[in-house]
Amino acid sequence: MQISAASVKFPVARSSDSGRTALILALGTALACSGGRPSPPATPPLEPVIAIVGATLWDGTDRGPIPNAVVLVRGDKIVCAGTAAACPHTTTRVIDAHEGWLIPGLIDTHVHLLFQRSGETDPGFTEDLRDLLARGITTVRDMGTNPAGLLTRLSAEPMAPRVYPMQLVAGFGFFYRREVVRSADGRAALRQPQATVMMGLGWTPMLYRSDDDPDSLVAAARAVGAAGLKLYADLDSTQVARLVQAAHRVGMPVWGHGWVQPASISEQSRAGQDGVVHAAGMIGELFTASERDTMRGGTSLLTATARVASPESAHDPRILAALDSLARRGTFFEPTLDVTQRSVAHFDGLHARRTTISEAYSRAAAGFGMEVTRQAIRRGVRITAGTDHVAYGPVGDRASLDAELALLVDSIGLTPRAALQAATRDAATALGGDAANRLGIIAIGRTADLVLLQHSPFADIRNLESVLWTMHEGRLLRPETLRSGIAIR
Repeated sequence: MQISAASVKFPVARSSDSGRTALILALGTALACSGGRPSPPATPPLEPVIAIVGATLWDGTDRGPIPNAVVLVRGDKIVCAGTAAACPHTTTRVIDAHEGWLIPGLIDTHVHLLFQRSGETDPGFTEDLRDLLARGITTVRDMGTNPAGLLTRLSAEPMAPRVYPMQLVAGFGFFYRREVVRSADGRAALRQPQATVMMGLGWTPMLYRSDDDPDSLVAAARAVGAAGLKLYADLDSTQVARLVQAAHRVGMPVWGHGWVQPASISEQSRAGQDGVVHAAGMIGELFTASERDTMRGGTSLLTATARVASPESAHDPRILAALDSLARRGTFFEPTLDVTQRSVAHFDGLHARRTTISEAYSRAAAGFGMEVTRQAIRRGVRITAGTDHVAYGPVGDRASLDAELALLVDSIGLTPRAALQAATRDAATALGGDAANRLGIIAIGRTADLVLLQHSPFADIRNLESVLWTMHEGRLLRPETLRSGIAIR
């Protein structure tokens, strides 16, 4: 119904009603001018399209590289990707990428970012985040942290990869068991419970006992911003199954820290767990359930691995059967090879007279984990590239995604394409949730996370180190400006 000015009846104004009368008169005039219809909301102007032209495009799928490609980006989304004929454009903003290689933003599915000293975040935190972006890593999954604290800290960082924090969960002994450990000179000492050590770093592991409600724990993890659960230690197969079922009821993924003592990797897979990390954790398959039940502490894990892990034991039928179970059930396997190699190099540099249990573990785990990963690939186990990178300590000691992918190609036998997919498409699938539909490949509607390389990673996987620029959610960032502390579009 239209309303004219003549149809609006106004009362005679009294002095106390003057303000109200002016308001009513203004309303009547507005109604008369608009015909009584509210004005439609203004449509915000579309953001301009950015055209990235001339690069050889690898979109993260099984499709081959596309030379002289065009990728169109509007805001933080990809609106076209393919040949010049498939993606015509008239935009005035063009990024010349001729002779470069354009790939999806890389995903490291295993990092540890938040470390605190005396309650303060380690000063290397900001620098590490920027360096990850400079390396083309646009997304990471933090596999041990304080989710709420990490997300709060990240909110103050304008230049950081997208982070999916996982909530650590462990059993009673992890929080209250004290173990005897020996130093390099052979002296014995009583170590604090592992949870106490973690909490000293600012992390917040959650306790789960057999009589606890798993749905309540999952709700608490979601409330602090966790994207999923990481089961860490002192959990049996029944506890694992209950936690997996509760998390899956609300769409949260669950991953295990290898053999979570006593639950083995094969038991975790049978429980429906989404993935496992650390190839060395497969050593748990060589012990019976009753033996594993006596090996719930960190020291016993180190001792057991040092005693029985070797490249030869990786061929044990029990381990091969466990790998077949992972392949059959679609459970992801994240070997974290580079971190064990760096650990061995660290001990090589020490030239210690006495071999500690930590050194013996590292040397055994390195060879065993490498061969287990080869067998996993041969049996069709799904691989994701996680590094166990830490934003703490000497930069040269930190595991890197470049080195992890190089090991997967040079030592394990993956093709460069398969290794890259472990850090793009397959990594996004492993993250679960919206990440699987937003990240990992270059396609219409996906988030504009892109990396331009100077040289082909298919010719040499080490060419991942030739990053010219990273695009994170449509924002163009150059390595030199990121590392200098200045980031510009």
